[in-house]
Amino acid sequence: MQGFFLGILGVIVGAVITIIAFELRIRYDRQKEEKHRQLEHKVKEIEILVLLNKKIIEILEKRIIMMDKYVSFDAFDDCYITVDDYVYLQSFAAQNSFYLPNHFLEEFFKKIATRKVVLSPEEVVAIGGYTFKGGRVIMEQFSDQLTEMVYERKVQIQKMTDTPLSYFSKTL
Repeated sequence: MQGFFLGILGVIVGAVITIIAFELRIRYDRQKEEKHRQLEHKVKEIEILVLLNKKIIEILEKRIIMMDKYVSFDAFDDCYITVDDYVYLQSFAAQNSFYLPNHFLEEFFKKIATRKVVLSPEEVVAIGGYTFKGGRVIMEQFSDQLTEMVYERKVQIQKMTDTPLSYFSKTL
């Protein structure tokens, strides 16, 4: 009889150990999956920020080429943005709003909109875009801020990858 109880006790202890190990493994797998999703999200943020920065740099490069075609008050500081590029920036920001910092973009569009030179519709059609007085500086600052944000995201990714997962911790 004593052997029977010891056998039952062994089975119960084995079951408890198995349940605990199974729960720890499930918790570890959840942490691993969560960490993987967060890393994917950060990588997607970086990709979006880099694409936006490339477009801003492209607009700044076009500025030099198109300088003689648009109305300029101070050729050094003014910025010319074609209608297509302006619409692209707005639609890109709207489409990727989940990955982009919304307040940051709103501030950029507010700053650039206050610098827009008022032209007649005929002049806008003739030059194919908008002129922004002092817009070059804003565009360059925006590009610099995007570069800083990319660097910050890379540092965050590095910290996330350096943090080991644990069977006993509940947070990442």
